[in-house]
Amino acid sequence: MKIEKTSFGQIIIDGEKYSNDVYIVLENNELVIQKRKKELSYKIKGHTCFGEKEAEFLLSYKPELFFIGKGQFGVLPIPATTRKILENSKVKVIEETTPKIIPKVNLALEKKQPIVALFHITC
Repeated sequence: MKIEKTSFGQIIIDGEKYSNDVYIVLENNELVIQKRKKELSYKIKGHTCFGEKEAEFLLSYKPELFFIGKGQFGVLPIPATTRKILENSKVKVIEETTPKIIPKVNLALEKKQPIVALFHITC
């Protein structure tokens, strides 16, 4: 699997264009792309944040690395309560704008590391 590029409102993974936020998760030893489950989170100032239930859902995949692509401009809100859950999980969390995090995720994918990744594709 390779993330090719992103621009406002889209991300291209293995030649397929996605027009919504997505996850990459390791499920039954296979990498899977899933549409983001925004219903697990809530809105802060008009943006769907990365909430506690969403973090717990992604942590259930038991990653070693947790990548958060915070959007084209890094606007994805992450509440302090969510940060506390991530900190307590002892998983290494890497946050960047979505364009900047792509090379880091691709490197982890090449190394076959157990990861989860969230890609916010707008703001």
